[in-house]
Amino acid sequence: MCHSLFLAALLPISLGAAACGTEHGHGDDTAEVNCAMETADTYTVGLEKQGSVFSVKLMSATPAPPNRGDNEWVILVTTLSGAAPVTGATIVVTPFMPKHQHGTPVDVAVVPGTTAGEYTLKQVNLWMPGVWETTIEMTSTAGTDAVVYRFCIPS
Repeated sequence: MCHSLFLAALLPISLGAAACGTEHGHGDDTAEVNCAMETADTYTVGLEKQGSVFSVKLMSATPAPPNRGDNEWVILVTTLSGAAPVTGATIVVTPFMPKHQHGTPVDVAVVPGTTAGEYTLKQVNLWMPGVWETTIEMTSTAGTDAVVYRFCIPS
């Protein structure tokens, strides 16, 4: 009886994992992805995203451009009004694949930099090919805001 209940509990999980691989055409991590056919950001040093309170510049990415696996990004966060560096912010980074409706099992570590307003994002894990939307949520005394970087990771 317990064995049957265990197998019944596993069935939805295994079907969900299979759905990611079949519903979207390139769900497995070895399928070809044509990034030229996707709408995504083009990586450049200083790529800026503006929210309603903050501006975020992607100062560097290792590897550059962002690629499959663990990435490390350095961002510069400033206020929109006056462009003052934002120090002491609480930052949460969430990589997510919209076509597959999943994220990554790896938490992104955020480390304040030595330059005011600079933060290092460690282990931005883009583990499979396709379009990843990485949301950067920031909270400080200036307010709360979020920006999204959208990169296509080639096969």
